[in-house]
Amino acid sequence: MTMQILFFSLIPFGIILLIFSIKLIHNTFSGTIVHEVPYSLKSSEFDISAGGYYSVWHKGPFFRKAPVADYKPVVTNASTGENIQLTHSIFRPNSNDGRSARMELYRFYAPEGRYIFNLAEGSSITKAEKKLIDLTPAKRVDPDKYFIQVRESQSRLVLAAGIILITLSGLCIIGGLVLGILAKQIFPG
Repeated sequence: MTMQILFFSLIPFGIILLIFSIKLIHNTFSGTIVHEVPYSLKSSEFDISAGGYYSVWHKGPFFRKAPVADYKPVVTNASTGENIQLTHSIFRPNSNDGRSARMELYRFYAPEGRYIFNLAEGSSITKAEKKLIDLTPAKRVDPDKYFIQVRESQSRLVLAAGIILITLSGLCIIGGLVLGILAKQIFPG
C-alpha cells in the first residue's frame, strides 16, 4: 500500500512540473516587442534598455507567402558600428491566432544601447525552405501587412531545459499512474 501511494504521488509532482515547464517555454513565444517595423520600411532604429537575449520574428496574415527569401535582417550597434551576430533559430518557434501568424527567424545577444535595423539583400531561410514556399499555392502577402519584430527572448538553454522538463513531467504522470496501478503486483505483500 505504501509503494502504491508513493507511485501515485508522482502524478501531482508531474502536473506541477508540467505547469512550470509550459510557463518556461511560453516565455520564448511571448517576449515583449522591443521594435516592430513594416517590411516596406527597410531601415529603422531602436533602443535596447537592458542587455540580454533577443529574437527577430516575422509576422503577417495567415496562409500567405511571406517574402522571407527576399531579405536578411542586419542589426548594427549604432555607437560602435559593429554588426550583431544573428544565429538562425533552431526550433523556429511560431504562433498564430487564425488571422495572423509569426515565426522566429533569428536570435542574438545584445547589450544595452541604440541599434540600427536593416533589411539587406539575401535570404532568411534555407534553400529547402524556399523550394517548399515556392510549391505552396498561397498568394503573396501584402507588404503593408507584413512586419518584422525584435522581441525579448530567452537563452536556447532555457528552451531546451523546458522541453526536457516537459518530457520528464510526462514520464512522472504516466509512470506514476501505471506503477501505482501495478504496485501490488510488482511489490506483493
